[in-house]
Amino acid sequence: MNRSSSFRLRAAAVAVAASACLLGGAAVAGAAPVGPAGVAATESASFTANGYGYTQSAAVANASDAAFAKAERAGWLRSQCYVRATDVRPSGGGYAVVAEVLCRR
Repeated sequence: MNRSSSFRLRAAAVAVAASACLLGGAAVAGAAPVGPAGVAATESASFTANGYGYTQSAAVANASDAAFAKAERAGWLRSQCYVRATDVRPSGGGYAVVAEVLCRR
């Protein structure tokens, strides 16, 4: 078996496996619990992190980046998350911040 036919065989196996996953995923999605008014239930999670900076915007950026990093380590995509709240307080010549990131899928 030469290299190109081996590549085609692997590509075909991947295509079959992917279509099987898609079909299985569709069956699972069809069985998802339905909430009020026919809306499918969603999964959500909240992540908090602390940050510090010499300006308010730098402190918020540091804290929110840390919270987004926690969410990504937990398997969430950054596009599924947003900064829900921040708490900015003056602290020793700078600002201390607690940021909360909420994720939904």
